[in-house]
Amino acid sequence: MPRMFVMAMTTTFALLTASSALAGEGHTLFNPTPDDQRRPMTTERPSKTDSPYSIDAGRVQVETDLYAYVENDDCVDGQCTRTRQSTLGRFTNVRIGLTDTTDLQIASDLYRHLDIDDRTGGMEETRQGFGDTVVRLKKNLIGNLPTDAFSLGVLPYVKLPTNQDNLANDEYEYGIGLPFNFVLSDGWSIGGQTQFNLIAQPDGSGYDSMYVNSLIVGKSLNDKLSAYAEYWTVKADQPGARWANTVDFGLVYAVTDNFRIDANLHLGATDAADDTNLFFGTAYRF
Repeated sequence: MPRMFVMAMTTTFALLTASSALAGEGHTLFNPTPDDQRRPMTTERPSKTDSPYSIDAGRVQVETDLYAYVENDDCVDGQCTRTRQSTLGRFTNVRIGLTDTTDLQIASDLYRHLDIDDRTGGMEETRQGFGDTVVRLKKNLIGNLPTDAFSLGVLPYVKLPTNQDNLANDEYEYGIGLPFNFVLSDGWSIGGQTQFNLIAQPDGSGYDSMYVNSLIVGKSLNDKLSAYAEYWTVKADQPGARWANTVDFGLVYAVTDNFRIDANLHLGATDAADDTNLFFGTAYRF
């Protein structure tokens, strides 16, 4: 299954890139979109829901959590564990515009500090270091402007096991997402995403499916400030897996046409989800 999926992912990447070139798009990585033709800045952050929009050809955009704090206190089958994570540069995402509708994304946690407190066994453990690397390809299919009535994108990815100090499972994992957005009146929008993932089994013997879905409502408060509320769900197709759902809120401020800052709070709606996720970050377009 993993080998077949890698082949399918590679084919998807190639077809998406080729389709963009065959579409006769005038701008590419080596023929960048002129400054006066750039679309309004859009980002993948700070919500968990990705945007359906690509960045302009030949442009580079960096999006990152400057600081994130995550806390979870959970008990499963009598085993109680409290975890606390502090991350600098969480999911730092470097986006490179390949064509007018396609961009390449390379993302990773630059530094994670994880404290694990096994309250049942009385054991404490600390892990820290660099995270896994995720390589994604964004292709806008319909509506590449944030003012378009309906927009749809496709976002295949592969996760590379680059983490240090056992911060992840040291396995390749794969997936594909379909983000969408509807623009309503008076500055309102509603969107979401459905995503299919192949995640490694705990013993490393194979892969299981994991399903992610989200719904997000956004509101422009003025020319600079916007807000969002989001409901996010995820569940793995594994024995004993539980729903890990969150309710998310955030504010985004456009400092300039090319620079944004945000502050966010994501709260666990089910026991399996992280209890609290507080973070702030930024996005800059070059």
